[in-house]
Amino acid sequence: MLAQRLFLAFSLSLVLVGTGHRFASAQVAEGVAAIVNDQVISTFDVRQRMKMIISSARVQPDEQTILRVQQQALNDLVEERLQIQESEKFKIEVSQGEIDQAIDRIARQNNVTIDDVKDDLRRAGISPVTLENQIRAEIAWQILVQGRFGSRVRVSNNQIAQSKARIEASLSKPQYMIAEVLLESPSAEQDPTIYQGGLSLIQQMNDGAPFQAVAQQFSAAPSATQGGDVGWVFRDDLVPEVRLAVDQMEPGTISPPIKVPGGYYIIALRDRKDGDAPMVVDFNQIVAPAGKDGALKSYMGKVKSCDDIGNIEKSVNGAFSNAFKEVALNELAPAVRVVLENLQPGQFSLPVDGPQGATVLMLCSKHYSEEAGVPGDEQIANQLINTRVAMLARRYLRDLRRDSTVEIRN
Repeated sequence: MLAQRLFLAFSLSLVLVGTGHRFASAQVAEGVAAIVNDQVISTFDVRQRMKMIISSARVQPDEQTILRVQQQALNDLVEERLQIQESEKFKIEVSQGEIDQAIDRIARQNNVTIDDVKDDLRRAGISPVTLENQIRAEIAWQILVQGRFGSRVRVSNNQIAQSKARIEASLSKPQYMIAEVLLESPSAEQDPTIYQGGLSLIQQMNDGAPFQAVAQQFSAAPSATQGGDVGWVFRDDLVPEVRLAVDQMEPGTISPPIKVPGGYYIIALRDRKDGDAPMVVDFNQIVAPAGKDGALKSYMGKVKSCDDIGNIEKSVNGAFSNAFKEVALNELAPAVRVVLENLQPGQFSLPVDGPQGATVLMLCSKHYSEEAGVPGDEQIANQLINTRVAMLARRYLRDLRRDSTVEIRN
């Protein structure tokens, strides 16, 4: 993940190499930290990455944070070595120009220059090469994943329609705008340590560390590259543990660590809405004079769509129709609303006698208004494709690690 502009209000070097008892467990001796398929990751590499993580996330280096950062730095470096090694097998090279463009985007997002970013790094005791290596691995991996899976992942029109139907069915239910941090826990034995690390991060965020920066550096979820931002989600799409916690949260608050299979979630609830999106209908009201019920039924039996209604007066003497467009169901009279709710597009009701004669309602379409936020077909397709590519990429990296020789030195 790309680091944002770096801020460092303390000397991390003193924390990492100092002799105080409090941080003794976080000290790293010079030498080899790990070996990945015969390639060495040095303790210097780990310390550099630790400095960059803490600087980017803007957290204070207490003992729990240092322990978490140390593990995070080592895991990131191991994965990046695997990504680079695999990319090299496919002759993927990342130029210095591509790396500079990525750093330039970071700089422009923060209204500074590339030189400012590199100067911030140097002042923090971090070589710019540390950031460049991280970016090189990210770009190479993106190219490899897209080349390997991008052209193979397809979604059908039926899958898009099913996804849209699921979204529309959920619009009447509560929705939450959330951001997330996922802290992975490889085993039950490590749960207490991961939990305490989560509490430490929450305290850091309550003290001012940006949630986005913490998510970028610590989260194992795919949303980490967007600073943990998930956007609006339907309540029923959340895993039960998260759903229960979010139901009790107020907008603007951060949850405690939430235990889920494989780790802990930290959720920031930004907003909520109660699922009152109005259903909108287009329909025709067809009226025939009294005594014309038989002619009306015969005519409607030949109608295929609302487009056929316009010429009814030529077939049923004295009949007429009114077209209603984009009408919210909840604004209609109860009797009319009930009839339309039970029709599918293209269906019509039985004639009902009234003061004007026999009346038939024909439903043309039923959908949610644009304000309800239902994505278009192309957006849904992209979401489905991106989700599947991300899943395949995680599986790919997991398989690489399983099939590689990775030695972690204590």
